[in-house]
Amino acid sequence: MENSYLFVYGTLRPHSGHHMADWLAGQAHYIGAGQLKGCLYQVSYYPALVVGEDWVQGDIYACTTEIWSTLDTFEEALGENPEYERRLTPILLATGQWLSAWTYWYTRSTQELTRLKAGVWPPHPE
Repeated sequence: MENSYLFVYGTLRPHSGHHMADWLAGQAHYIGAGQLKGCLYQVSYYPALVVGEDWVQGDIYACTTEIWSTLDTFEEALGENPEYERRLTPILLATGQWLSAWTYWYTRSTQELTRLKAGVWPPHPE
């Protein structure tokens, strides 16, 4: 895998309070804040990213090859009916530069889910 960047927008974000965010912070190098075009939905205690026109806020990490299998397992991006799919995605950095980063996209229906219109997780009162 040539590209080692990861864009996170949910439970893997710094200060999310999730133990895997702490694990990622210890395994990868934090690059900074960024955003992408998409749409967020609340699944349960975590969000789902799907194609859309909102600016979704997140963070970028540079990752080593060794951690991708753990991330794919955590994100349920493996098997015959994965919940997420990891895809290279254009990310706009806070500096105004663009880069491609691996991002986990939700593969299931959002019909029964609540849309997070602000493009930020955890959701803030609107």
